[in-house]
Amino acid sequence: MLTSRGVAVADDQWLAFRQAALGQGISVSAYLGRLVEAELSRRRGRPVQAVDPETAPSTQAVAALAEVRASVSELEGIAGRLARSAVAHGAAWADVASSLRIDAEQARAAYAQEPHS
Repeated sequence: MLTSRGVAVADDQWLAFRQAALGQGISVSAYLGRLVEAELSRRRGRPVQAVDPETAPSTQAVAALAEVRASVSELEGIAGRLARSAVAHGAAWADVASSLRIDAEQARAAYAQEPHS
């Protein structure tokens, strides 16, 4: 849905977005600008960014696969930090495991130790 604002979100979502901007003491346009900059920065250097749309479909598919793998790795890191934080704040590994739909030993084995860089 495209509204008169030119933004394809429901009115209640737009209101919540505006309130988030105002809560930070900035204009909606400044907040939107920050989000755009953050998204572009996040995507910079990603494998799919370097693919020419005129490239062979197989090359595009391999680049997209590399992008997915990078995203999975990024999300895995976030999951580990959240799991360790939950346990540090009193949650049991069983609680973490249930939210991940795995057993407690799998959760502990996967996330108890911070990965080495």
